Amino acid sequence: MRRYVLHQLPKEPKTYISILFASLLTIVAVYIFIQIGEYIQLTFKVFTTDKAYISYFITPVIFALIVFVDKQYFNFSGGSGIPQLIAANDSRNRTIRSMLLSIKIALVKMCLVFLAMLGGASISFGGPSVHIGGSIFYHLATLIKLKRKLMIHSVIAIGGSAGLIVAFNAPLAGFLFAYEEIGRSLKKQALILIAISCGSIYLFFNYFFSSDLYLIDLSQYTFELMHIWQLFPLAILGGVLGGIFAKIALILLSKFMFGGTSKIISIAFIMGLIVASSNYLSDSLIAGTGQRETIMLLTGDKLGIEFVVLKYLSTLASFLSTIAGGIFMTSISIGASIGSEVSYLYSQVSPQIVMIMAMIAYLSGVIRAPLTSSFLVLEMTNSLNLLLPAIIVAFIANMTSKQISNKPIYESIAHNYLQLTKIK
Repeated sequence: MRRYVLHQLPKEPKTYISILFASLLTIVAVYIFIQIGEYIQLTFKVFTTDKAYISYFITPVIFALIVFVDKQYFNFSGGSGIPQLIAANDSRNRTIRSMLLSIKIALVKMCLVFLAMLGGASISFGGPSVHIGGSIFYHLATLIKLKRKLMIHSVIAIGGSAGLIVAFNAPLAGFLFAYEEIGRSLKKQALILIAISCGSIYLFFNYFFSSDLYLIDLSQYTFELMHIWQLFPLAILGGVLGGIFAKIALILLSKFMFGGTSKIISIAFIMGLIVASSNYLSDSLIAGTGQRETIMLLTGDKLGIEFVVLKYLSTLASFLSTIAGGIFMTSISIGASIGSEVSYLYSQVSPQIVMIMAMIAYLSGVIRAPLTSSFLVLEMTNSLNLLLPAIIVAFIANMTSKQISNKPIYESIAHNYLQLTKIK
């Protein structure tokens, strides 16, 4: 057994040195990326406060510009970034992997996300951080000329996990993300190296930077498992809404991604108009990741059903435009707002518990990764004591979403990227 396990680990010291160096570089790069992105996001909100009509002049143009730059000069730098990582990990072709993951792609990704934030897009940093981490790790793997396919794919998965860990300060979710999403085709034994690396990355991150929760501490809230049946409708609702989001996205992206450049740019402009309308109607409340709004909801503020609708539409439009940007935090903010709106129906459950479960249910419905969804939200809120009900809710939402959209959203888009690499 010991020999079997050791066989899955790197044999050369340079591989460990490379992983260590890539970890440190990813931590610094993603941390700086998020700090700048949050500042730009705030700049847009401050600039458009009480004059959100400006979004009509900014957002569509910026959306079209981002897609033009992506399609014309830097293919595969747009979108979430997670599908590119999955596609690279599914491919055994080095040329395809290099098209999807590179230092150039990582740098362009950062700049395009900054531009999208400046345009008031409803996007988050999770997916791009995963793409940046995967690109850095893969680049260093090529520099040391890794040969074993298992090691190459493991390193890519570690990079993606590192990006998620730094973005949300969530080590368990980062590891499970490698298991559920990035490393679907990896041999399970590779998870030993990934687990060790994720733990090390988390320790490095907390040593060099702040260990603050991404949201707020809700560890004081508890839930009696005997009342779990009360959460079933909430889990189904989250699964339905998340499944509809994924279904619409996959149907339309399958048409948008394979169109000509001018057609894709026109679609991005139209999606930008939809987001601009949402910004105007919400006074720019829906712009950005939704982190601030989620904290407001968790501390007792009410944003109204209009926030749910506008954040849902603007996130979908931003995603369909294929601009650079993720959907992790935006989905969590939608889930929190859903939970806030239905919490009055739960007289025996605190509103914060309802919101936590709604966040997990909706995110699981969208990305179809129930373990990642559960641990990500629980780590964000320091509420791992709710793990058992959270997992039950996540799996119900996942099964519900599957009835609407059979194939997971990232896996389907990854297949599209593999098709596009063959065209290029």
